[in-house]
Amino acid sequence: MPWATVAICGVGAALSAQPPTAGASRWSGSAQGSGSWLFGDTEQRALGARGAVSRADSVLEMNAALQSLYGEASLDDGARRVIKRLWLGSFTADWRPQARWSPFVLATVENNLEKRIASRYNAGLGVKYTARRTERTDVSLSVALLDERVTPDSVGAVSSRLTRWSTRFRVRHAFDDRTRFSHIVFWRPSATAIDRFVVQSSTELAVGLTGHTAITLTLLDNYDSEAVERGARGYNDGQLLLGLMASW
Repeated sequence: MPWATVAICGVGAALSAQPPTAGASRWSGSAQGSGSWLFGDTEQRALGARGAVSRADSVLEMNAALQSLYGEASLDDGARRVIKRLWLGSFTADWRPQARWSPFVLATVENNLEKRIASRYNAGLGVKYTARRTERTDVSLSVALLDERVTPDSVGAVSSRLTRWSTRFRVRHAFDDRTRFSHIVFWRPSATAIDRFVVQSSTELAVGLTGHTAITLTLLDNYDSEAVERGARGYNDGQLLLGLMASW
């Protein structure tokens, strides 16, 4: 079956936050547009967007972000069907973010058609350990305890509530002034049943075009062990996106 894959990118604006210096305070933000297109016997296309704003100094760092993803696929009769529709918002606040150990609070809200989630809210407290921080590299591991409420996307669905652990590993590295790499992965098991878990990861490579613009290649992956129970077609979904980013 002949097929080909091409990626298309949308225009966005982004702010790239640098590690704050002691006593300094800086507002920053980001907005990124990206997309992908698969064609052949069937056609699939996806568009993604992400926006964020943050404020950081030596005492407190706050980050708020909103991510969306929309995808369609062609059917045998020529009609199109929506296969992806994701909204994911998050907020974090880190106390003394430049210290090796840093306590934080976080909250997220999610709507996910593919995972049959009408709404998923969680909030909690945690601590971050920074294993390495240099001018070019930042590596950290964090653990948090979350209270979560989930409403499935189905008729007559009843909300459920549970407590989750949230473990996050993050690495960011600048190869030079133009090329940056980042990887972040969350593992969120139930506090009472480890086989009920969510894994979310994002891997991105950004190559600068100018001092304030860059092309990005992003791999998103999402695994939910309870997705099929809610009516989803599978447990795992992923997307490779090409995008354009601008910063100031």
